Amino acid sequence: MEIGKEERLLLGLLDVGLRVKEPVESRTLAEADERTLSGIDWEKLEYIARRHSVLSLLCYPCLGTEAIPEKFKSSVQREARGIVLQNYRLLLAGRDMVELLEEAGIHVAVLKGAAAARSYPEPELRKAGDIDLLVEPERLEEACRVLEKLGCRAAEWQPALHHVALWTEDGIETEVHTMLAEPFDNEQINLYLKRKLPECLAHLDRRQAMGVKLPMLDYGYHAFELLLHMLQHFLRSGFGLRFLCDWVVLWREDIPEPERKRFLELVRESRLKGFSDMVTAACRDYLGLEENRISWMELPERISAKEFMQEVLEAEEFGKSSGERMVMLRKPGLTGYVLEFHHQMHLNFPKAGRWIPLWPVLWTITLVRFLRNNRKIRGVSGRTILRKAAERSRVMEQMKLWE
Repeated sequence: MEIGKEERLLLGLLDVGLRVKEPVESRTLAEADERTLSGIDWEKLEYIARRHSVLSLLCYPCLGTEAIPEKFKSSVQREARGIVLQNYRLLLAGRDMVELLEEAGIHVAVLKGAAAARSYPEPELRKAGDIDLLVEPERLEEACRVLEKLGCRAAEWQPALHHVALWTEDGIETEVHTMLAEPFDNEQINLYLKRKLPECLAHLDRRQAMGVKLPMLDYGYHAFELLLHMLQHFLRSGFGLRFLCDWVVLWREDIPEPERKRFLELVRESRLKGFSDMVTAACRDYLGLEENRISWMELPERISAKEFMQEVLEAEEFGKSSGERMVMLRKPGLTGYVLEFHHQMHLNFPKAGRWIPLWPVLWTITLVRFLRNNRKIRGVSGRTILRKAAERSRVMEQMKLWE
């Protein structure tokens, strides 16, 4: 897809919104370039912002700008009020969970949500949908028992291998993670992440988020975990602008040099430097991330983030824009399909998949499930999904993932 005028205006508004803590003066957006606001379909812009879960971040850029319609401003304000209330609800629930886990002697780190929001000019405006906690794998069952004291119950269906999903009595979802990311289709990176987990949990710092101090990973590990989270979604159905906003505000913080070096060490050892560079280049080119904030990352001189940004805009939040978006092939042609299919088999059957003689049976079951679920649940054909996967794989070429 081409980047349209509504998408470009949204990126411009986010650029401003990620910098300021108070309404922007009218002249900042209107008088600087009136053409930017002319002919805009504001309903379309609102729809796009909602689909990327960034509408609340437009609060301050919009409120002081007379050229923006009042109806649009009202929508932004309503969204912002709801997000603020939800964030404090999650924050206080997360604080209580952390306190109980620490009292039980369990090392815990808050991931994503509050940990990402604390870098924003106004953390309350960054949308969060659940609580993410990281604990040692051997303490998982104990951690779940501790959280039962707060009314948490494990969901009947667990959708992932790297965390346990719990629900509180009042409907708050909590994910207790024992891995930095769900297993990838590369055993070396999986082993690397497994080795790094104890190291991450040994580097915790209590930082303030919306007035509450919570244990979070040190900056280098925190940035690495955010990157892994992005990659995980990118290799599936994709991710939207909110993830890039998290990346922009993080690197605008005054991060100590040792933490920068640690991040570079992590992405180089894990061979994710190419993905990190692409994400950072997109934030620089489209969301105003200053060059002087990222010069130490040593981005390649010739790196174009246009196709990557088009992919992000098309994906919307968590790739929900289309049922066709399920996977992205790491390699072109038949090899890419085979690798992804084999990886899906291992995700579906993590224990049985260790036994090579069972692979033909497990492949068959995986294929039948794939075809049946696509038709009955997503309403699309397997062929359509595979064709979309091949189209999206073109974005991978510059990243040299795990090479």
